[in-house]
Amino acid sequence: MDRLGKWDSSFSRRQIDQSVFTAEYGDLIEFVNPWLGLSLWGVYVGEGHVAHFGVGDENMTQAACRSFLQQMMPKSSRVLKKTRICVQRITDIKLPLGTRIRVNNNKHNLVPAPQETMMYRCETFLQQEFKYNLMSFNSEHFATFIRYGQAVCNQIPFKKTNEAHVETTQTLQMIVQQRMET
Repeated sequence: MDRLGKWDSSFSRRQIDQSVFTAEYGDLIEFVNPWLGLSLWGVYVGEGHVAHFGVGDENMTQAACRSFLQQMMPKSSRVLKKTRICVQRITDIKLPLGTRIRVNNNKHNLVPAPQETMMYRCETFLQQEFKYNLMSFNSEHFATFIRYGQAVCNQIPFKKTNEAHVETTQTLQMIVQQRMET
């Protein structure tokens, strides 16, 4: 057994970049899917685990379809549910074939918060449910908020690189602040 736990047949060492084996708490983990053109993002929390904005029993394609349906039918939340912040072993996350997993702290030109701050933010959001929104609150928004304190997504077309989504950033800051006051 290695740092990421047991390998199953759906993963190979070629799909998991060497950088993941030396990841430190707070590193951004990118799950790059060449077919969807979108990446799933998470935050490394140690011992082969990642905190991410996703449903543990659905793959990236299912999550994208659910997000699309939630946007098209806003009142469908009872059926489609919200998305829970969860921690999973990297090798247990369901991913489409061909997905590459890597540490990617270089895509956002932002200064990381101290590790203790990242831990506090991450603990604040674990098991909380949020409505996933591809444009304003997706896995990259969540991961960048934990690492940098700003909800940023560079995957959204026609959006300025490293521009924080103000409303999402403010909402997440408010939740962290409320926890500090209790």
